[in-house]
Formats: sequence, C-alpha cells, structure tokens
Amino acid sequence: MISILRQMAPTRVLKQLLKHNPLIEGKVRLEMRERGKLVTRREGSNIWTLTGREYLAELIALQSRNPRTLFRSDRVAYIGMGSGVQAEVSNITSLVDPVVYKTGEYLASLAAPATFPSSGTTTSNTATRFVREFSTGELSLGYNVVITEAGLFTDGDPDNDWDTASTPTDFSAAAGRAPVAYKSFEPVTKTTQFTLRIVWDVRFV
Repeated sequence: MISILRQMAPTRVLKQLLKHNPLIEGKVRLEMRERGKLVTRREGSNIWTLTGREYLAELIALQSRNPRTLFRSDRVAYIGMGSGVQAEVSNITSLVDPVVYKTGEYLASLAAPATFPSSGTTTSNTATRFVREFSTGELSLGYNVVITEAGLFTDGDPDNDWDTASTPTDFSAAAGRAPVAYKSFEPVTKTTQFTLRIVWDVRFV
C-alpha cells in the first residue's frame, strides 16, 4: 500500500496522508546461509492481521485505573514457520501448513530483547525489530523442508484470556493459532546444511 501511494501521490499529499493516517508497515527478510555464506535471500512486506490489529487496540488501553489493570499484558515473542500458501489478507486465522522447528514444537522464541532500528528520519522509537535464527538442525529435522510462510505470535494463551503464565508452543496446541502478522514468500528449502535467519521489522510510519 505504501509503495503504491508513493508512486501515485505527490510528495506533499503523501506526507499529509501519513501524518494524519499513520500506517503499520512490516518488512520481513529471510537469509539462508551455509557456513556463513549467503545462499538464499527473500524479503518483502507483511500483512498485519485482524488478530494483530485487535491486539494493538487492546494493548494501548487501560482496563481500570484503580487498581491499574491492562486488557493485554502479552507481547510479541514467537515466530512460526510453515509450508503452505495463502493470500496475504487481514482475516488470516492460521498458517496453512505449520511445521515444527524441533520435535513437537511449533512456536520458536524470538531473540530478546527486541531492538528499535532507526528510521533515518527521527530519533524516536517508531520501529521494532524481531529476530530469530534457526540452526542447521532446526526446521530441517534430518530432512529437507520447504518453507513458504511465517507468522508472528504473542506469548499469551488465546484459550485463557491471553494469560502469559503458560503459553502453549507445542505443535498440537499452537498450530491452529492466528498470527498477529503474516508473510508468504517464494519457497526456500531448509536443509541440515543451512541456517535460516529471519529479521522482521514493524514500523509505524
């Protein structure tokens, strides 16, 4: 959407649109390496799902002031990978074909702490970067796996009012969860010779 606006709208008009109608822009980059050498790269923009939009809406609001309670205390903490294909639309409810990254486990922890990359135009924290690097033995559990989709997930349990005490990450419990953000891409084949690094930036522009 942003790229289309930049092509069609005059700079002055575009600035006014973005000033009064901030957008959530997600950029995803996949890098597969063999012994440190880059062999495959994919990148593009993601969709922020309805689940993710609901999450943001509830995240910025107080449930009560005294005592001070929140609607949501969960945070983006996991990534899930898959082998399916679907259109990048806001009403996505799950990855099409989730894959485990290690035996029985679907959701992989993102690196913590997250970082706040500079936008180049402001010193304010208006972007968040999430990173996950899968080792040679992850995702490809002794066999080749074709990866075509990815999603970001919070550490809240959707079946327990988004409680963070015991978030299910195993395949049987989490494979049907809706991501807050979703990206599909041209196939990459993960083998035990390759590492796979995902860099996922979320920008408010």
